[in-house]
Amino acid sequence: MKRTFNWTTRAWLISSILVGVSASLILAGCDVSPSPQATRIGIIADKLAIAPGDTEELKPVTAMEQTLANYQYRLEVLQSYYQRVGNMDKYNWATNEINNVRRSKTFTWEGLPSITPAAGESVENADERVLVEYVVAARKDYLAALDALESFYFQRDPKSYKGGRIRNMKDRLDPVYTYMYFLEAEMRPADLKPVDVIPEADRMYDQAVKLFGEGKGPLHFAAFTDYNKERRALVLFRDLIRQYPRSTKIALSAYYIADIYKEYFNEDVRAVAWYERAWTWDPNITEPARFQAATVYDQRLHNRAKAVECYKLSMRSDPSRLGNFDHARKRIEELEKAPAE
Repeated sequence: MKRTFNWTTRAWLISSILVGVSASLILAGCDVSPSPQATRIGIIADKLAIAPGDTEELKPVTAMEQTLANYQYRLEVLQSYYQRVGNMDKYNWATNEINNVRRSKTFTWEGLPSITPAAGESVENADERVLVEYVVAARKDYLAALDALESFYFQRDPKSYKGGRIRNMKDRLDPVYTYMYFLEAEMRPADLKPVDVIPEADRMYDQAVKLFGEGKGPLHFAAFTDYNKERRALVLFRDLIRQYPRSTKIALSAYYIADIYKEYFNEDVRAVAWYERAWTWDPNITEPARFQAATVYDQRLHNRAKAVECYKLSMRSDPSRLGNFDHARKRIEELEKAPAE
């Protein structure tokens, strides 16, 4: 028997396909944390139980939870300090890191004694550097305790479900949203000289650039962005600069770090700092670092003086890119004529 399609059926099929494709694109372009591991029967447990009387398990779990409580408390104190002194950029950083830590854990423990953070300090007359040092030390202790607990479970059972959930906690703790709170602590000094051709650094650079390009996806559509590849590229670029500070690739690595922060993670303050490092390390850099910094100052940070300064630097020193100099000239004129705010 001959099968026929009417137009209503065809329209329904086309609509269904388009909806499916759209959903796939939206999912592909979402920056989502790794999903927690399910049990053998397909359940994602929201509670993990410590075996009664198992002191060997209780000890590393308690240590991990104690360091987590201390870390969160130190972050909250630092956040309160920045709110009190009115430093909203760093307040937002502390808020991002607090939310990052909270998102990383997707369960609670049963059979665990009450945990309270160690006694802390008042933010009144506090020293910012001391508070930051406390946060960084607490973060280090917490990560070490997570590693120890993961090892404990997998040494007991290589297929441990609890070990898998601890590993998921580590995977969900996004390295993008952990901070040193002083940019100079995150970056190599401005006086580095990229003068050495180092084969291993070149290989790292090529790998990072490849990941950076793949992360953009086909046609660079936002719907296709692979955020995990952008994170991996970011880490590789940072590792290159840390391990090979005299490599000829450090300036371009700094440029791409800035691009990743700007394009994928809304880290605009960090982005402009890394763009500046890029052209400071190599005044003849082959990418328009000054122009990119200018657009961030102009469109996102709304810092008129720095935008004009960087646009002017771009016109003097950046490599030519289609439309960049015309745009810079136009924005300088508009920003300099605009009334003071």
